[in-house]
Amino acid sequence: MTQMDDSNHESLHGSFRACNMGVMSIPGAHTVSKRENLPLLPDEVDLVERLMTPESPERIALENLVPEVGTSKAAVLRAAFHAGIDNVRAQALDESYRRMAAEMTDTEHAERRAHTSARRERLAARNDE
Repeated sequence: MTQMDDSNHESLHGSFRACNMGVMSIPGAHTVSKRENLPLLPDEVDLVERLMTPESPERIALENLVPEVGTSKAAVLRAAFHAGIDNVRAQALDESYRRMAAEMTDTEHAERRAHTSARRERLAARNDE
């Protein structure tokens, strides 16, 4: 990936503010020292300000997605980044399952359905006891 100076980015994307997406030391996590610059468009800058406002709908939504948001701008940006990454990972997992299912033969599909049915019957029998 190539880096652009601010004047190149501004001419390509209008006015923006650069946001430093740093990787911090998080309790229980590995300490990483790489920091990335993230150019923000004006509407994204406004969103960051709303995420920094404790009672805003955006902040409440972020707190519902990420257990510990923090109060600093860096912590809020990191939480928003993690919310997005979690979504990417979930969709990637869905895509992997879709591909795996598409590659299964009819026999494999039948075996999987039989296994699932047997498991459900066993669970139903346990619940009836």
